[in-house]
Amino acid sequence: MRKGPAIAVTTLLLCGSARAGEPIDSWAQMRAALVGCWTVPAGTEGSVMAFRFLFAPDGGLRGPPRLMARILKGDEAARKAYEASAYAALDRCLPLALTPHFKAIMGETLVQLRFVNTPREPALNLGSAITIFAEETRRP
Repeated sequence: MRKGPAIAVTTLLLCGSARAGEPIDSWAQMRAALVGCWTVPAGTEGSVMAFRFLFAPDGGLRGPPRLMARILKGDEAARKAYEASAYAALDRCLPLALTPHFKAIMGETLVQLRFVNTPREPALNLGSAITIFAEETRRP
């Protein structure tokens, strides 16, 4: 998997891994796991990264994610950190433990995932179309 810019992405993420715990059995559970793996860098308001990818049977990616959109805001360091944080969220979460039931539902479904640091707006979160807003990642 592509690691993004040459930044030590492990220092960007402080959340726990989604690899542990109960196996994922729905798109909503998958989305919740991905929310928990993304840490949004400061100074990146207005930034967006969007990917498309397929899952492999083991819950990892079938090949590298395809970058569909990249809008990076902030100074150079912030832009690099935002890009790295989106790739790192995938690295941190995957592979996901998936139930046999959910694997059958997913099949060959193309996942469209957006990491968005803008004010929350109505977004299509149906099945494999997943949008994660930065405000969702704020932890108490």
